[in-house]
Amino acid sequence: MSLPAAHRPLAQSLDLVAQEVTDLVAIGDQLQDLISRLVVTAAASDPNAMMEAQAADLLSQRLSGLASFVRALADAAPADVGADVDSALRLLTLTEQARRLSSPGSPPAVDAGEVLTFWD
Repeated sequence: MSLPAAHRPLAQSLDLVAQEVTDLVAIGDQLQDLISRLVVTAAASDPNAMMEAQAADLLSQRLSGLASFVRALADAAPADVGADVDSALRLLTLTEQARRLSSPGSPPAVDAGEVLTFWD
């Protein structure tokens, strides 16, 4: 059975989502390092700063779990099941994210070490 022309294999789309979330985990880990350095100086004046900074660690853990969950769904999806993901892609406000999620041949995400600012 073949998929309708507008549909893409669901497993492929889910795998792209899992990769996107995995990339976000790497960015979250990098932010944890930055937050840790900043908290060292703030902890003297705000004892709650360390506890609040642990939210970054929780964010990375939850994103990592989500990536594993979506990857397992991708692995379990039957090969002949597809989805029209174009309408979902149109909801994304970041062009690069939409590009990465639109095709498996897209180049990898921007290196987590490259900082993009509002002025870029």
